[in-house]
Amino acid sequence: MLVVFGLNREIWEKIGPVERKQFALASWLFLAGVLINFTAGVRFMIQLSDSYLIGIIGGLLVGLIVSMVVRIALITMISRPLLPDEKSEPTPTPAAVNPAPNMRDRMFAALKLLPDFSLIFRFLIISLMAIVVAMPLSSIIGWSATKRIQQERRTEVKTQFKENHPDMTKNQEALLNENLAKEHFPIHVYKHLAIQPSGIVAICICTGCFLIPFFLLWFLRSSSQFDYARLNKQLLVKHIEADYAMAISRMKQLQQSKFGLTEAILPNQAWQDAPFNTRKVKTQAKYEFESPEVIMERLKSL
Repeated sequence: MLVVFGLNREIWEKIGPVERKQFALASWLFLAGVLINFTAGVRFMIQLSDSYLIGIIGGLLVGLIVSMVVRIALITMISRPLLPDEKSEPTPTPAAVNPAPNMRDRMFAALKLLPDFSLIFRFLIISLMAIVVAMPLSSIIGWSATKRIQQERRTEVKTQFKENHPDMTKNQEALLNENLAKEHFPIHVYKHLAIQPSGIVAICICTGCFLIPFFLLWFLRSSSQFDYARLNKQLLVKHIEADYAMAISRMKQLQQSKFGLTEAILPNQAWQDAPFNTRKVKTQAKYEFESPEVIMERLKSL
């Protein structure tokens, strides 16, 4: 289960059994969705090409692409933003308490409770993938209806073609029948199956396998009673800060050994939380111009 969403084993051992079960449920549903992806991909490519070889190879490739898109969208649901938490402000005294919030403040507070653009974008992508996969699946569930729609479409195309070419010979008609027998009209079939019970069942199955993991991971990330997202964020922040500290240390050594500087020039001096750079230093020393004599003395000491 850890490999499905790339979970950290060290953090996995620290979380509770309820959280583990929900991660396991999301993983099993995603794996079921992967199986549906490959099945639907093969079915679609066979309908498109009328070749089992192309259908299997191309369908597996299409299923792999869809599965990777959904997996990336779900994996990014696990981690929280890496920006450091804002420092808690002191509690105001009763004299400084703000008045009752007006309608505008209530509207802003309500907007903060809504999901951000990244969540909406992931939801739309996963929903679109679910609908795309559901259509070939509906042609498998409604096999008899698919055959009937295909035959009706072949008859309709043949009738229209003969009306446009009334002087058609028997050999041309036999060739037309042979070509129409290889056509499966997948888009036409999907349009009709989408409003039939088989299409509705397929959409419900794919939506459940694709969107239930999305909502589960969203709940696991946003709820304060679960620990994986919080511990994972703390671990990633520590790694980033450690890598940044090592890079600064190597930069100091390089400046001192190669250029002979007694005091290294450090970046991000205008920020309090480098390398994240979210809280700027308010009080900064003003730049002071140095005289040419001081500059020449510094150059001589190099």
